[in-house]
Order: sequence, then C-alpha cells, then structure tokens
Amino acid sequence: MNTAAIVLLTAILTTAICMVAVFIWNRYHGSKRNKRVMKVIEQVRAERIESQRILAVLELGILAYGSDEHLLTANRMARFMLKEIPEVFLEFCQKYGSENGIHASVLLGNNNVNGIYTAGDRFYRITIQKQRLGSSGNRRYGHIVMVLDITAQENEEKRRKEFVANVSHELKTPLTTIKSWSESLLDWGIDEKDSTGIKADVQRIYDDSMRMDQLVSDLLLLSSIDSRGVYVDFQPIDLDSIARSVTERLIPQAEDQDQKLSFTRLGKIPMIYGDRAAIERILTNLIVNAIKYTHDGGQISVYANSLIDEVYVKVADNGKGIRQEFQEEIFKRFFRLDPTGSRQYGGTGLGLPIVRELTNLHRGRIELQSEIGEGCEFMVFIPTLNKVRRDILFDLIAGNIIDDPCGQAAEREIRTFLTRNGDIDWPPRLTGNDCEIILKKMDENMNPG
Repeated sequence: MNTAAIVLLTAILTTAICMVAVFIWNRYHGSKRNKRVMKVIEQVRAERIESQRILAVLELGILAYGSDEHLLTANRMARFMLKEIPEVFLEFCQKYGSENGIHASVLLGNNNVNGIYTAGDRFYRITIQKQRLGSSGNRRYGHIVMVLDITAQENEEKRRKEFVANVSHELKTPLTTIKSWSESLLDWGIDEKDSTGIKADVQRIYDDSMRMDQLVSDLLLLSSIDSRGVYVDFQPIDLDSIARSVTERLIPQAEDQDQKLSFTRLGKIPMIYGDRAAIERILTNLIVNAIKYTHDGGQISVYANSLIDEVYVKVADNGKGIRQEFQEEIFKRFFRLDPTGSRQYGGTGLGLPIVRELTNLHRGRIELQSEIGEGCEFMVFIPTLNKVRRDILFDLIAGNIIDDPCGQAAEREIRTFLTRNGDIDWPPRLTGNDCEIILKKMDENMNPG
C-alpha cells in the first residue's frame, strides 16, 4: 500500500472517529439537557397545580384577564359567586360594574378600582387591579379581579344603623314627654295648679324617666352580652323553685288585671346549670309580657317539666296571639307588634331579644306556638346539669375548645372536682366509661343522701 493510500485511510478513520465522538458527546449532553428541560417543565407544572389548588380553596374569588383582555383563569369561588363570567374584560366590567362606577373608572384609565355588586340578598366587593404580566421588563399588562363576599359586614352595618336610629327614637320619646310636662309646670307654676294636676304631671315625668332607665339597663345588658362582657354566675340550680317563686311574685300584678296566674310542676325537674338572676329575668320577661297582652279576666299558666336531657318552662296565655309571620320578628331588637309604634303596652322592645340571648347563654333555646285569638305558648328549654357536664367532658377528651360561658363554668367545676379526686385520670386519658363514673361521683357529691 502506497503512502497516499495510507494517508487517505488515516484521514477517513480519523473523521469517522471524530464523528462517532461528536455523536456520543451530543447524545450524552443532549440527554442531560433534555432531563433539565423536563425537570423545569415538571417544576412549572407542579407550581401551576399548587397555584390552582391554592386558588381553589380561597374564600376569595380570583379572575385574571390577559393583555389581549381575554380571560386567563377564574377560581372556583369566583364562578360560585358570580355565576356567569364573561370571556372579555370590558364585558365583565359592563356586566358587574355598570351601576357601581367600576366600568366608568376602568374606561377613565384608573389602575385600581372597586365597587359593590348586589346579587339578590348577597353583597360582593369587586376590586380590579391593572398588573404587569411576566418580568419587570415586560410592557404587557393584564387585570386581576378580586371578588369578596361582604354580605355579613353589610348586614351588620345595616343592623348597627337601625340600632342607632331605634335607640335615638326610644330615648327621644320619653325625653320629649319629660321636657313637655316639665315646661308645663314651669309655665303654669306650681301655685297655678292644684295638687291633683301637679301630681299627674310629676307622675308622667316619673313614668317616662323610669322607662328611660329600663331602656338604658336593657341596652347595657345586650351590649355586654354582645361583647361577651356580661357576668354570669353559673351554678347548679333548681329551675322548679325559681319558676314557682317568680310566678308567685307576679300574681298581684296579674290580679290588678283580673287575670288568673298559676304555676304547675308536671313532673320531676332535674337540676340545671345556670345563673339564677338570668333565669329569673327570662321568666319575669315572659310572664310580664303575657300579663300585658292578655285581656282582663284572662288566664296565664306557667308549667315546668323535663324531657330526656332538658328541662323546660312553658308560659301559656289565652290572649290575642301572634300572627305566624311575626313569630320570628318579635325576637328582633326594638320590634313591636303594633305597627303604629303605640306605647299602649309600654316596654322597650328589648324584652324578648334579652330572653333569647340569656337562653342562648345557657345553651338553651326558646320556642313559640301561637294562633290569632288563641293566645301564646312560650317554651324555654335548658339542658340538664348532667347533660352540660357530659358534653363538656367529651369536649375535653376530644380536645375541643370550650368558649361559651356555661361550658367554661362547667369545665372549671369539673377541673376542681377532679383535682380533689386524684385517683381519676385527667383528659386526654379519660374514656367514655370514665365520664359516666365522674358524672355519678359528682352527682353523689352534690346529693350525699
């Protein structure tokens, strides 16, 4: 083989070896590059899934419109609240912002706009922000839309305004009366009126001052209940004796109207966990209301009885009765059955709301049955002492937070009892059987006989 052939063969072999080496190199590094690309794709996909998961569980509606003003995404809550979501941004503004200024603000070029959209009895705050898409150097802009359900806040604000207006009215009425009769005495002079006239004027002033005092007391009580600042002294108490005592105290008031007021215990009444003053207030309000709204010569009956885990007191009368549509309204603050606002029956319009709030504090409930012309039956149900203790013990085992005054008082009683009885395990080692043993021992401790 001559020299030229050897050189040519060497060149061919060298080229082939180089090509194979390049192929192997590219394949190796291409595989690594592909792995890196796939890893990035997987990371992006995972981040997208995580973002979608976060958006899905938010209680806030989120929508995004791109630089072409077409919808990019909308989470579950946004679709739930708005029902229909336009694909184009300006169509969205037109649909949900034509009456609240959002559409006009967007057309004027504002970058941050918001307004309230009403759908039936729901209120939504819609906020729109213009946002840069992508990196800081990107000049493309889109819009982020946030939708928040503010129904609870709007209703609370409405109640607050109504409350302030009602309080102003209720205070102004007796103040006007006091002012008028005081002026009468000043203008005419005490010497110009006989003793009967003077006494009548002073009596009117006194009556309205007492009404103002009652109103302020009721307002302070409701305010303290609302702020959870009311003091309640929960103890094991006998509802039977309290109901009997309150009824007997109010018999003279009923007799002034030629009414018959009676108390009957229908069965054995277990102890309850309650605040004596609060229970007396509940029963007094109900019986006094029955006296007010029952005709002269009417009958008012108070009954006490027990169910499986509850005791109840029923106040029944044969008075005017309450129409079905008003039977929930009467528990609202300042509500009066007389649409004219007449003061014929006195009161502040806060008696039954106080009854319901105090009943709720005892983990109880109040029910009303009434027909026009057939009178009313108000029934207050309160859990028995053992029922409250059992519920609290199981809450402690489960690790539940006990945040109501009745439950907290029962918890303190149970802790004190268990501290004094060191042989009993303290939660979370307690079992259901332990709870029954503890309840039995606590009952024996209260009734050693």
